[in-house]
Amino acid sequence: IAAAREELAATVTDTRRQWQDELRQAQEQIRQYEPEVARTTRRNTLMQLRAPVAGSVQQLAVHTVGGVVTPAQPLLSVVPDNEPLEVEATVLNQNIGFVRPGQRATIKVESFPYTRYGYIEGVVESVSHDAIQDEKLGLIYQARVKMGKTELLVDGVKVRLTSGMALTAEIRTGKRRVIEYILDPLRQGVDESMRER
Repeated sequence: IAAAREELAATVTDTRRQWQDELRQAQEQIRQYEPEVARTTRRNTLMQLRAPVAGSVQQLAVHTVGGVVTPAQPLLSVVPDNEPLEVEATVLNQNIGFVRPGQRATIKVESFPYTRYGYIEGVVESVSHDAIQDEKLGLIYQARVKMGKTELLVDGVKVRLTSGMALTAEIRTGKRRVIEYILDPLRQGVDESMRER
């Protein structure tokens, strides 16, 4: 019995030693692979784009898998969900002197003719201070218009407007009588014809 106990104790000791050796080897392998795992994890996190808010992706710069982008190039725009929509309006250089925050605007959605479905009231929130050169329109300014509502009643159904819809924002800059609309071009023509060249 004593010999069997000694043999059992020796077997247990050998088995423990073997397991400890295997555990040490496994821990050593883990230590060897940790830097590589850290590099791979970091590389994977750099390859993922995460938006700070939930929303819809728009204006993608790249549409193919493996597409190349330049440093600091905007890749996409995210329009946040559950945020009020704003209108980005273009103001021509000739009109910028008459546009300022707080003015009322009439917003007409091109998808739904305003003569049939109406329009949306809005207020100018801000106007850019710097002009942007547009190829077709010349110098333009950006204005942001806050919409009074974000849905239209279309054939008895409320349709929620979404970002990216084309629209026209008419900013009220003053009042004119109908006769002024008729006479102003004539007055301008007379003024121009009287100039000496």
